[in-house]
Amino acid sequence: MTNLQNVPSEKSSGSFFDRTRIIVGESGLCALANAHVAVYGLGGVGAACALDLVRAGVGYLHVVDFDTVETSNLNRLAFGFQRYVGQAKSDAFIDVAKEINPAIEIVGEKLFFSSDTAAGIIARECSVHADCVDSLGPKASLIAALRQGDFIFISSMGTAGRLMPERLKLGPMASVKGCPLARAVRQKLSKMQIPLDFPAVWSDEPAVRPLPREGRRGIQGSAPFVPQTAGHFMAAWIVRRLLEDAHV
Repeated sequence: MTNLQNVPSEKSSGSFFDRTRIIVGESGLCALANAHVAVYGLGGVGAACALDLVRAGVGYLHVVDFDTVETSNLNRLAFGFQRYVGQAKSDAFIDVAKEINPAIEIVGEKLFFSSDTAAGIIARECSVHADCVDSLGPKASLIAALRQGDFIFISSMGTAGRLMPERLKLGPMASVKGCPLARAVRQKLSKMQIPLDFPAVWSDEPAVRPLPREGRRGIQGSAPFVPQTAGHFMAAWIVRRLLEDAHV
């Protein structure tokens, strides 16, 4: 049933829903208010995706991220502000989301998951899912679990070390070219016999190499442009899919 608090009436003034209503109509706003969406990973891509869904009027979000906001995140994190440094990303996101739309329902989980436990984080109450995980093993395992469970989802590939958002593309995972992360994910999925027919966002721009660190994963360069734009791509795809499924 529609949460009427999430969809102001035509008589209300100054609502951030007003401009969205012009595009999607009252029935579209109701469909979005009734939607349940999950976002896994609140980094540069996932933060932009999740906040776009809030601003679009999605009524329920389930977000998962184990990390805390660090000063080095602030150059690309959509809710990255000094006041949140040291806080859990999930808590910081909820705070900003509630400031935008106090009526939104959000479940935030601070969870670390591995390749073996990735399937367990799936928010089964949600109808659409966004994979914004950046660790190879957990990402491949999450995708495999989503695909095997016939969930509707979209996945992001590599966005770090790039400056050209115009090189981003959205299409079937099988058509991805020029993305090293996608290549590695595809290899893992092929071994698990997972079809590559799900949508993905990727860039074919060659990435700047990470700074090496002895005994540890290299430090990836980043800028706001490509990760956040990839998140916008994902949120837009999700909103369109929700409207199509509601026959709006």
